[in-house]
Amino acid sequence: MADTYIKYNDHSISSAFKDHYIVPDYQREYVWKDEQIEQLTSDLIEAYNSDNKKAYFLGTIVTYDAGSQFELIDGQQRLTTFFILLCAIKRIYQNNNEQTSLIENLIYSPIMNDDGDIVNQYHLQLQYEDAGDCLELIEQGQEKPKGLTQSGELLYNAYDLICKFLTDSFPTIAELKKFVVFLLNKTSFIRIETYDITDALKIFETINQRGKGLDPMDLLKNMVFRQVDRTKFKELNMKWRTITTALEKIDEKPLRFLRYFIMANYDTSSEKDGILREDQIYNWLSTNDDQCHYKDKPFKFVEKMVQNVELYVKCRKPENNSSGNNHLNNIPLLAGKSYKLHLMLMLAASNMNDEALTEFKRIIESVVYYTVIDKIATNVTERTFALWCSEVRNIKNVDELNAFVTNTVIPTVNEWKRDNELNFIRLGLNSMQQYRIKFILAKITAYVDALRMGKEEIADLSNYTETAVEIEHIMPQTCNDKSAYGVTDDEFSVYINRLGNLTLLENSINKSIQNDMYAEKTTAYKGSKFYLTSAISELVNQGQDTAINRTNAILTAWSEWTKTSIEERQKMFYELSERIWGIRTVE
Repeated sequence: MADTYIKYNDHSISSAFKDHYIVPDYQREYVWKDEQIEQLTSDLIEAYNSDNKKAYFLGTIVTYDAGSQFELIDGQQRLTTFFILLCAIKRIYQNNNEQTSLIENLIYSPIMNDDGDIVNQYHLQLQYEDAGDCLELIEQGQEKPKGLTQSGELLYNAYDLICKFLTDSFPTIAELKKFVVFLLNKTSFIRIETYDITDALKIFETINQRGKGLDPMDLLKNMVFRQVDRTKFKELNMKWRTITTALEKIDEKPLRFLRYFIMANYDTSSEKDGILREDQIYNWLSTNDDQCHYKDKPFKFVEKMVQNVELYVKCRKPENNSSGNNHLNNIPLLAGKSYKLHLMLMLAASNMNDEALTEFKRIIESVVYYTVIDKIATNVTERTFALWCSEVRNIKNVDELNAFVTNTVIPTVNEWKRDNELNFIRLGLNSMQQYRIKFILAKITAYVDALRMGKEEIADLSNYTETAVEIEHIMPQTCNDKSAYGVTDDEFSVYINRLGNLTLLENSINKSIQNDMYAEKTTAYKGSKFYLTSAISELVNQGQDTAINRTNAILTAWSEWTKTSIEERQKMFYELSERIWGIRTVE
């Protein structure tokens, strides 16, 4: 008779991956995309930077003990991502001639098969179509095969994103090794083990129905409710429900909002770097009633939260592109869907008049742009924004905003920009995610189109970022005669992906040109509605002192395409980027 009891074990990544897991084919396939992976990696780096000696809880997984291995019922998305993270760490260690045996022991271990042969078995096996093979190929450092299913593509995408995260966050192998110690030993989760598959499924259902236990948001609610008469509970609860419902609709973590709400509105300088961590929220509130007044004015405190959550939702998902909202809509296209640090500043800006707030949104997009181009670490950005909040919440008009920009923003960003031109000149698909490259191309392309129409900016970038518009490689990706473009075989992989070799092109046109040589491509390019593309080989003049000719004055055309052309176009893009994102005061 099978055992029916349930066990709960606390595991680190290091201890958990000593066991074998399988994800059966009836489970949902791997579905995590950029947003979920970026959220997980940003949470890890935040916990590591906050206190790398302190345990970081990752949640629970539900398993069915099948004897020699555990069948994953809940938690496969996270566990698969951590397995890929181990593979990425192993690859970087190998590239730096570091010892990998400990990492390899968490990825696979020897077993005896039915024939009595000793073989390595992976500690995570995905049984749905092509996924198992993908994990094996990823671990071995093999190229992505063609014709993968969607889950296979997502597994490779996760690996690429994680490798980029590790190299960006830890420039040296010594820094990475310290993070790996934290990752393997200080991250932890609860593994729920059952010996009956029906019990495991029931636990999974119960967890999803009942949610999680008390957190600082729940504790804050309890603190506030204790301050009012019981007859007022219903009224206060309706206001509280307004907060939680609004956050649920945008799928936002309540604790992130609560952190940003406090840092934006109150003095948190007593905390390290002025940054309030999730596990510090309750204690901070308990000792700072002199700022919050939740005891003597609980309704006013909750009403302030309601106003802030309404502003948070509007800034997170603006209804239109007016009043500078186009800049808020641009930030996820530039920094990733999971990026929300700028919302702290937007909450702090609640006292600005409309004119100042519109300009402030433009400035924030530019600041975020430079954090991306110059690879400013997330903890540095958060520390900077938390520090700025104390000034931003006192700004009411454009004059005060200009003073803040001149005295605080520009000096800080100039420090970040010390290698800005060099960083931009190296920019390309081999150094930055494709969605970011497409956004930068879209913004520059839209800026040029706006200038031709006598405007300074196109508010809506949807015509440039939609799926029907593709990134076109001017020097083709499949190039039989590289010498015709003046590049060697070794240079080709670099120059083919440089921003200067890329342009936006409508899908309908792109299908017709394939890998044609430059002279043949330019004929097709001239049919594009994007002037930056149509004018690659020839600028169109029209009259004297017209918007078109003023635009042409900052552009260049090339009769032939070589690596020199790519370098010149990259330089042109840099000068345009400074026109677009350069931080300036309001005239």
